[in-house]
Amino acid sequence: MEKKIYTITTLQKDSLKPGRCVGYYFGLQEAINAVTNNYQDINEQGFYPYCVIESVDDGIYSLERKEYWFEWKNNKYEKIESKPKIFSMLACFGVG
Repeated sequence: MEKKIYTITTLQKDSLKPGRCVGYYFGLQEAINAVTNNYQDINEQGFYPYCVIESVDDGIYSLERKEYWFEWKNNKYEKIESKPKIFSMLACFGVG
């Protein structure tokens, strides 16, 4: 039986700079709570204005991924509906 993890990666506004995978959870809601509550200041006082949660199956080169995007607004990460254009050609932020 395959298992899924949810990686949390913080990103700067420059797509050429590497993101930082700050952790993972085994449940999506736990990962969302960590992001929206800015656990342990993953935003690093404004240094990472974007955050993505990716669902990743166990194994090598997990190809079925889903992304959940967040942007820092109003002193918290808020879910946004689509991937920011600057990251449109990138994938596999947390593991990959």
